[in-house]
Amino acid sequence: MLSTGHIKTYIAFGGDIDAWARSVHAQEMNDFHWALIEEIRQGLHLAAFGLVSDEFATQIERRLVEVTEGEEVRAMLRAIVSGAPNNSLQARRP
Repeated sequence: MLSTGHIKTYIAFGGDIDAWARSVHAQEMNDFHWALIEEIRQGLHLAAFGLVSDEFATQIERRLVEVTEGEEVRAMLRAIVSGAPNNSLQARRP
């Protein structure tokens, strides 16, 4: 399950898994969590730009609910995708 701590760590490293891997990091976040964030982020991004079928968009929303601790975590993931203000990943978005 993804927590706010996982998302904050992801944001703190600007989505750069290599920088995170080279750092001294707590055991609460691991490669699985990072990959899960990337899976959801990419799915939400594709859905936001209408690049997937309605079925896939529904599946990614269902997956988002399944793998997150609550609405706050889901809102944080959506903010990463939308490039919300104060989002440290905004400059790295394609």
